[in-house]
Amino acid sequence: MKRQELIHRASTLSMVASAALGGWLLSTPAWGQAQSATTLEEVVVTAEKRAEGLQNIPIAITAVSGETLQKAGVREVGDLVQLTPSLQFGTRSTNVFIALRGIGQAGQDIGSQSGVTVSLDGVPLLNHFMMNPAFFDVERVEVLRGPQGTIAGRNATGGAINIYSKTPTDQPSGEASVTVANYDRVSVRGFVNGPLSDNLSGRLAFQTDRADGWLKNAYLGRRNDDTDMTQLRGTLLYKPSDAFSVRALAEYTRDRGDPSFALLLGRAVPNIPTPDELPGYAYPRNDINNLTAYYNEPNRRDVEDLRTSLLATWVLGPNLTITSTTGFIKHDIDLQDIDNDGTPAPTSRFDLIGLYAKQFTQEFTATATLSDRADFVGGLFYMHGDSSEPLYLSTATVKNALVLLPSEELNSYAAYAQVRYRLTDSLRATIGGRYTSDRKNYDLNAVSSNIVKAASDKWNAFTPRFVLDYAPSEKALVYASVSRGFKSGGFNTLGDVNQPVNFFDPEYVWNYEVGTKATLFDKRLRFGLTAFYADYTNLQASIFRVNEATGVRFPKVENSPKAKIKGVEFEFEAAPVRGLRFTGSATRLDATYGQFCNNDPLYATATTDPGCVGATLSDGKPLPPGAKDLSGNRLTQAPKWQASLSGEYSFPISDGLQITTRADYKWQSKVYFDFYNNPLNAERSYGLLNASVAVATLERDWSLSGWVRNATDKRYVTQSNTRVAANPSRIGSIGAPRMYGVTLSHQF
Repeated sequence: MKRQELIHRASTLSMVASAALGGWLLSTPAWGQAQSATTLEEVVVTAEKRAEGLQNIPIAITAVSGETLQKAGVREVGDLVQLTPSLQFGTRSTNVFIALRGIGQAGQDIGSQSGVTVSLDGVPLLNHFMMNPAFFDVERVEVLRGPQGTIAGRNATGGAINIYSKTPTDQPSGEASVTVANYDRVSVRGFVNGPLSDNLSGRLAFQTDRADGWLKNAYLGRRNDDTDMTQLRGTLLYKPSDAFSVRALAEYTRDRGDPSFALLLGRAVPNIPTPDELPGYAYPRNDINNLTAYYNEPNRRDVEDLRTSLLATWVLGPNLTITSTTGFIKHDIDLQDIDNDGTPAPTSRFDLIGLYAKQFTQEFTATATLSDRADFVGGLFYMHGDSSEPLYLSTATVKNALVLLPSEELNSYAAYAQVRYRLTDSLRATIGGRYTSDRKNYDLNAVSSNIVKAASDKWNAFTPRFVLDYAPSEKALVYASVSRGFKSGGFNTLGDVNQPVNFFDPEYVWNYEVGTKATLFDKRLRFGLTAFYADYTNLQASIFRVNEATGVRFPKVENSPKAKIKGVEFEFEAAPVRGLRFTGSATRLDATYGQFCNNDPLYATATTDPGCVGATLSDGKPLPPGAKDLSGNRLTQAPKWQASLSGEYSFPISDGLQITTRADYKWQSKVYFDFYNNPLNAERSYGLLNASVAVATLERDWSLSGWVRNATDKRYVTQSNTRVAANPSRIGSIGAPRMYGVTLSHQF
């Protein structure tokens, strides 16, 4: 098939999808209905605002259907690491740490954003603590690796994760499922769908999930890391004609599960014991292997999330479609009675940590076919965000010893455009760019110190993209791209109140990438191979500093002058025989800092490295004594190796029943959690195995599955940092233990 035919086919797909629902509703065989039992299904994605075959777009992208998410036990964004190359994820209470190719979250407060953009139905999320939504009634997830600053979203210096929920259809349908599992888990989920009138269809989806906590607080006799979540989503699709449609969505989530906050995990300095190692320590020590810890606060959490969106689509002709995407999200988190030191000692606690965010977004997008050789996508984007993070800290003797009331307002404007031009039947050139302007206003009322601060700043950037791709046939694609990414600067909203307002600079990256995609053996094998080199300037990095005058330790985002990331990614999907599917991936990542000097608060009296004499902070101030040369250190959340393998086999056992077995394994090498590469603040290599067996009717109207996650009951740390004190320690969070259960589903 010639390239001209491929472009015509992609254009037709785009118009069909746009007419259905703004490019998001894809009626293709990719999501559940196989074209053939012995071939791979065609996968259609909308990474560039138009519907195209996955193998035909020059982007490193992984697409996962909602059906596969269910089979693989992927319940939220964090679980995608089982299926996606170069993705890392960790949590500490409500703090979310997502990284792609070693780039992710810098700070832990409302003042900084993630380098990985997460979008829900085309609406990007404002803050990192909003970025681990639970999956239910999901159509597909697309994970785009590498800077996506031109089209996919703001601040996407590492990549983007786009999640699309299912859209109403005019065919009546429904599903209900019940799950019973260990830790007394009971989950119920389902949906009903169908026409409400000639032009109006509706879909109502819901899920409830309840489970006891898997981490025992033996000091208080209660459990943390429990599950108590309810979600409800209603969607309407109004389609008076093939040329116009409107989709309205409203979703409500209430999550009252109480995660652990700061588990004491061991030493931060090799030769200094932790508090629980000292003679005369009055309490038992944590037993992480047996999921037992001792701390004196209950760590309560309450999350409420309200999300609405409106997507309108106009097909103005065979070659032009306009879409409008409007979104509003209100996300509130209350953390109460939070343990601060990981021990039962009544030293200090957070009476309240609040995380409150509201955002409004509006985006207009035009997709057009300019000629038989050229197509165009362009758009305008606006985001308004209001965030606040009240913090109340009490000591053993002083109530509300520290009260901080920071808030931040964001106004972000962007315009983007991209043109693709076919130079020959097989060779295509792409040129695009995005101009972004971010303004942030920051206020802080430090009630306990009677200090009020305010500041504002503005950051602008142009992020271009250039691509050449060559398709020698319909089965292969080779491409080379150069793109620039940008993440705006910001304020350290929970910094040292005794110092002037502190800000950090924008982060920039130039990414150079070559890749190839191919489909072989009569659509029995599909693979992609990507090599990339990313050159970062002013990379934002998080650190805890100590005020030498007051001794107070505070978080801070600073800029590393340089960082370089290079790597190779390989992923494949194969259907060797009828009913058997394999998918897998492997990543080799070399992510290191360039010239970078900084102080390790754990070694405040250390001697300054020769290469750091005269070095300054990102704000121009001199570094305190004891600066370390971190050049060549590995980035955080950037393991050198990652690999995954999934296998699924379906076979009939009677005229009306079939069995499906599935296993998913993910392995990664050692990962560091700070840029000092402290070997005690790292997690060694480990692997996780999930598996399931299901029996279902051939029409899949009934199914019963047994499943297990983390089948080997592996103990591993998902995120940690070091606490500076007379007896420093490592504190953090651990991953969930083995979970197993059965799920009964009925479709009607």
